[in-house]
Amino acid sequence: MWAATYDAVDNPLVAMTTFAVDDADWNGKRVLELGCGTARNAVRVLAAGAREYVGVDASEGMLKRAPDDPRVRLMVGDVSEAPKEAFDVVMFCLVLEHFEALEAPLKAAAAALREGGELRVYELHPAWWHDGGRAHYVVDGEERKVASWAHDEVEFARVLPEVGLGVVSVRSWYAHEAACARSGKLRKRMGRPVMLEVRAQAAGGTEAKR
Repeated sequence: MWAATYDAVDNPLVAMTTFAVDDADWNGKRVLELGCGTARNAVRVLAAGAREYVGVDASEGMLKRAPDDPRVRLMVGDVSEAPKEAFDVVMFCLVLEHFEALEAPLKAAAAALREGGELRVYELHPAWWHDGGRAHYVVDGEERKVASWAHDEVEFARVLPEVGLGVVSVRSWYAHEAACARSGKLRKRMGRPVMLEVRAQAAGGTEAKR
């Protein structure tokens, strides 16, 4: 049911993630997105030079709305069970708030990274979560909230080394005018933290496994 409206409504977090995704370097990368939903990020990363995009999601309804592109490969599956391949980048975008514990999905991401590969996480900012921010969708005029847990910098700093990834950077993204132009709902958060971006790296060299 969520698939029918996921890309059609004003979603302030989705608007914010577009700026973060556009800010990253995707050129020449093999990208895996776990919990990809409608694979809307495929369009942005491929336009930025990614050579392949693989999306995994448990919802067939979401995947049916994905873009039609020969460089896009989609799989129905659990976020905690990544493909047994080696990717330059593994991405989570607005997914981890739906996990009470981070260990299983982050372990799956680490297993799918090549040596020196990068994990990129774009997540609901814990400050907004504590202010009442939650993922939700509307069916027949009724708002339905999705189970959600806050994950902060301290938790990522604890769990990432446990799964073999080293923290590279943590950044808080704040609502700004350009983002509000894409989402009117975001204006109520103007100047306040909206999204947490975490980057981590797998140990080893920089040459991709083949």
